[in-house]
Amino acid sequence: MLAYLSIGEAEDDRSYWTAEWATRPPEWLLEENPDWPGSHLVLYWHPEWQRIVLDALTAILAAGFNGVYLDCVDAYESFGNP
Repeated sequence: MLAYLSIGEAEDDRSYWTAEWATRPPEWLLEENPDWPGSHLVLYWHPEWQRIVLDALTAILAAGFNGVYLDCVDAYESFGNP
């Protein structure tokens, strides 16, 4: 059985989301995805976001899932070419 985890966007209906972010978003939380209301692009390289993702992954594995479907792995495309 697989679990779902978005690593390139934060979703406002997930357990890690705090109500405060609606008015005072962390520096790594960017604009909402117009194609997916409630999903926000993130600076996926930011240590705080990486901690959230790794904590979620730890919880998924502890729950006994066999694997994880990682979504939004193409988020780098939102930042253009260096």
